Amino acid sequence: RGFPAIVEERDRSGVRAALRVLADAASRDAAHARGIRRLLLIELELPVKRVTTRWSPVESLAMAASPYRTTEALVDDLQLAAVTALTPDAAAVRTRAQYEAARTRVRDDLEDRVLGVARQAAAALAAARELDGAIRTNTSLALLATLQDLREQAAGLVGDGFIARTPVDTLPHLARYLAAAVQRLEKARAEPARDAQLAWQVNQAVEAYETVAAAHAKGRVDPATAAGLERVRWMIEELRVSLFAQRLGTDGPVSEQRIRKALAAIG
Repeated sequence: RGFPAIVEERDRSGVRAALRVLADAASRDAAHARGIRRLLLIELELPVKRVTTRWSPVESLAMAASPYRTTEALVDDLQLAAVTALTPDAAAVRTRAQYEAARTRVRDDLEDRVLGVARQAAAALAAARELDGAIRTNTSLALLATLQDLREQAAGLVGDGFIARTPVDTLPHLARYLAAAVQRLEKARAEPARDAQLAWQVNQAVEAYETVAAAHAKGRVDPATAAGLERVRWMIEELRVSLFAQRLGTDGPVSEQRIRKALAAIG
């Protein structure tokens, strides 16, 4: 028994959508959503210059410092993120009529949505640049662990491929996470011992998350588990904000105890 799906495939010649028969329903559903979005993007993608010429000078400057190797790769991720936002039900697209309805929706709204995603990405990149500058100006030996932690956090948030990798609902929050990191560094200069104490709390949550993630990585991860782990990953970023930069606020209540409870629910 097989489970047909439209899937995204990459090789040296580029990216394409293809029809494949997968082994189980869980794999089919996850792959099919991305494959449908890629197929829509192949049909409807905007020219690179049509995207980049709508950026403001400030946005262009931020995008120029992105971790993407080429402008084409950056714009492709912007458009893929926009298509993802416009097709939350992509996994359920199974008929010609459903696909044509999705195509109409994407065609009508793609350009404006791409611009919105670009603005969110540019804000995150600008915040990352501010954090990098703050890190570079600090040479205190007492802050070595803090500086390394902040570098790793920034790399995880705005590394190569971050636009399409970040959930569409989370992308607007990246700039806040990075602004919180800047505030953390400012406070750590005055109170390095307190920073270490708060960092220990975050590390406890990170270790608990990594333990659960590693246990599930040994086998096939079902969509519900993957979604649960993804939620916890971003709860940890909110925890950092709540501990290091409270005045920026969090996206809902968060604590180490809530994170552990979420992990326990995953099993």
